[in-house]
Order: sequence, then structure tokens, then C-alpha cells
Amino acid sequence: MSKSRLFRPIILFLLLLPFYILPGQAMADPTSISVSIDHDDGGRISDSYMQDLLAALNNNGCETVLHAGDGPGQLLFDSRPVSIAKKDRSDYRLIARAKTLDGKLTVRGAFLVHASTGIEDLITLQGERIAFVGKGSWSGYHMPLRSLHDAGVKEQMNTFFYVGNHVGTVSMLLHSDVFACVTAAPLARRWAEANDLSIVALTDEVETGGWWIHRSLSEKKIKGCAQSLSKLERSQLKALPTWIDGFEINWE
Repeated sequence: MSKSRLFRPIILFLLLLPFYILPGQAMADPTSISVSIDHDDGGRISDSYMQDLLAALNNNGCETVLHAGDGPGQLLFDSRPVSIAKKDRSDYRLIARAKTLDGKLTVRGAFLVHASTGIEDLITLQGERIAFVGKGSWSGYHMPLRSLHDAGVKEQMNTFFYVGNHVGTVSMLLHSDVFACVTAAPLARRWAEANDLSIVALTDEVETGGWWIHRSLSEKKIKGCAQSLSKLERSQLKALPTWIDGFEINWE
């Protein structure tokens, strides 16, 4: 066997070696942490708003980049109630809970209508057009749907509409595209006062969601990102649901 044939496999191995080593190192403790957001409860999905959030995290000491692959990032926002999200986040650690505009760690859904309708109970909404956030939203769908069912209201064809965010549902109501809308209670109270709307009913409260970080990251990075999240200002949170005012550090 010639020397050239002998060395070819060795050279190929050396060329491929970094591709086997680097992914493992990145997963263990990368320089920058990949970030992803679950938009089931709304939030603006424009890249510019996401970049604003990443820039704020970086400035606060949590080195991050936008996640660019399948599955969740190493630091992820999960809009589901934390007790529910925890069931399939065994590889992650909860580090921050979302706080509402009222400063609470629980949130309710609210049904809004134009005050001029004089409606005071949910059963009156039977057969009417209602705007919801989306089927993955707890304050904008799951809890309100439960309230409607408890009141005896059933969905009929072309009566339930899914907008994708909390601002959009109210916008549909204000433009009279729907008869009623559902949004998070802290937002409903503000919009009702300013736009001659009335709150027909509030749902039961549910836990807020929060930020989860992969357990493979170092304690130093985890702590740094938790502190960074607690420093975020509301103007930097446009990629997240509108009812969120900030985050409270949470240690399991």
C-alpha cells in the first residue's frame, strides 16, 4: 500500500474531528446561548423586536443569539403555566416568572364588549362572533373557553376567530369586526376605560409562564441570565405577550 493511500483516512479523520468535538462543547457551555420564544400567547414576531430583546439581554450580561434550528433554544420563553410546562421540560430549569401589568404571577382572561350593548352575562354571547388570541393561549383561549362552556355557550360555525395576539383581539372589537373579544385581564381593564368598553366576565386565574434554561449550562451562565431577565424593561418586551410587565427571578 502506498503512503498516500495510508494517510488519506488519517487526513479525512483530522478534517472531520472538529465537527464531532465542537457540537459537544457548544452544548455543554457555549459562548452564546441560543434563545427561542413560544408565541402561542402572542407577542410580535418581527425579527427587529426579537433583536431588541437579545440586545437587552446581552447588555445585561446574558450573552445570547437567536436560536436557528429545530426544537427549543437553550434559553426559552414558554407561555404555558409553569406547572404545566414543567412536565415536559425535564432538561430545563425555570429561572424567571412573568409578572403581569398588575405585578402578579397569575393572570385571568377577560371578555370585552362595547359598553353600549349593555351585556352583563356570558350566555348572551351564544352565536355571536368572538375574537380569541389563539388555541395555545391560556388567558386568551383555554380559560375563556372553559368559562363559556360553564355558562352554556357552545361554538357555532364562523363564530370563533383566532387573531394571534392580545392587541389584535381588541382591535377587532374596536373595528366592530366581532361582537366580543377575549384578552388578558390587566390589558382589558386599561382598554375598557379608554375605549368605552365593558368587561362582561373574568375567567379563573392561571399561573403565568416564564423563562427556562437548559441544565447543561454552567451555574454562572444560568445566574447571569436570570439576573439579566429581571432587569428587562417593558419597552424591550415587544416580542412577548403584551400583558407582561417584567420578570421575577425564580430558583427551583
